Amino acid sequence: MRAALRSELLDRLYGRDDPAWDAWVAGLSATEQAVLESLLDVYLRELDGRDAESLAGLGRALGIGERSRRHIADGDYWDRIHALVWLALLRDAPDRDLLRAHCTETARERAAAAKVLYAAGADDCAATGVDLLLRDDPDSFSVFGVDTLYRVAEGDPSPFFERAAADFAAWPPALQRQALLVVRHLTTVIGDADLSWVVAALSSSEPSVRGAAWRALGAYGWNPRVRDAVDLGAIPDEPAPAVRADAYRALGVWGDATALAAIDAAGRADPAPRSRVAAAATLIAQRGPDATPAPRESPRPGGEATYASTATGAEPSATGPEPPAPDAAPFDVAWIWAAEHARFDRLARDISRDRERLYDEVRG
Repeated sequence: MRAALRSELLDRLYGRDDPAWDAWVAGLSATEQAVLESLLDVYLRELDGRDAESLAGLGRALGIGERSRRHIADGDYWDRIHALVWLALLRDAPDRDLLRAHCTETARERAAAAKVLYAAGADDCAATGVDLLLRDDPDSFSVFGVDTLYRVAEGDPSPFFERAAADFAAWPPALQRQALLVVRHLTTVIGDADLSWVVAALSSSEPSVRGAAWRALGAYGWNPRVRDAVDLGAIPDEPAPAVRADAYRALGVWGDATALAAIDAAGRADPAPRSRVAAAATLIAQRGPDATPAPRESPRPGGEATYASTATGAEPSATGPEPPAPDAAPFDVAWIWAAEHARFDRLARDISRDRERLYDEVRG
């Protein structure tokens, strides 16, 4: 039965100008309709464009849309989830009041309801989708939910930024981090959206939120209002080493002289080895693996004066970089460590490019 129905479905979809779904479905038994519905589920997940639009007509002929609306209104949790999946596949957005009344109990239902609007290309996708996702004390989302929040905000970010500016402080830390992750990836589509709440998140009591805020702001070095609002001089006062490392990496993405000077100043005074390495690695990524750190104001006789803030352009020696002197400054040790990793990374990439030449040399 399944093979025969599949053959007929494909013939009607691709072999006729009018597939006449209603007439076909009317002549099928209940069992045949159930099997056809399972086939439709498969094809709607694989096809797009006009094929999907035509198959949506088969879904209407099978009554899936109306049944899904009844399940949302009267069904249990799993009925609602199953109904929302079908409506997303059919690109069939139901009445918004139906979604607001029955699909905000859990984070998963919120995300599924917003995804229906996104899949259907609804005009109010951003406004209503953000409202469904973030209204009434929302919980944190799954990966699917975060992706849905990003997708509904991408077309029109204003509703998302307005909601976050108003409610961000009241959200749990997990949801705050997810909102900041969305901000990190929206970047240039935001227009003149208010980012003051992202800057304010740098002062959160939660280190993970502060780190997420730095990672988000790394994408906005092009925005002068953001740059002016961030206090670069406060980085050394950040108590969490991992957050300081996030700050260094964010400023490295900004990449201008002011940001790099802030990394250099804070990195030299950083008490944590890992965050010192993050600062050094960020500067090396900007200046090249053969760059050396600028000398301190009071160079150590016989050693410090050899460190300059220019790239030598020389190839790394076969034996690797010179080991630091026993009394080398901690930041110099971090720099040598990070530079060695950068050099080996470059060497590995060069070897990949020259694989055939090296193979001939070894074989010869």
